Amino acid sequence: MSVPYYILLILYLVGVGVFLMWMFFNLYHLIKFGLFDFTGKLNGTIFILFSIAVIVVTFILLSGTPWLDTFELFSLPSGILEGTKINSGGFEL
Repeated sequence: MSVPYYILLILYLVGVGVFLMWMFFNLYHLIKFGLFDFTGKLNGTIFILFSIAVIVVTFILLSGTPWLDTFELFSLPSGILEGTKINSGGFEL
């Protein structure tokens, strides 16, 4: 069964959407209850910078992906079996 790569992109974007909603509620509570001290400001800054870094890095890594190509859902990637030999006792590297 062939599945296009953009299905994985849609699932990833749904996960990013859930994360952004969770981030909104966390930032709301941080601003309302915990932004008055240094620890609250530091935690908020680290959280925002880490979130931005993860989104930017995934965008950079996924930008060259051919989204209309397909892959077989229930087959092993060829890279897993590359460089292995089958002998009577199993796999050998």
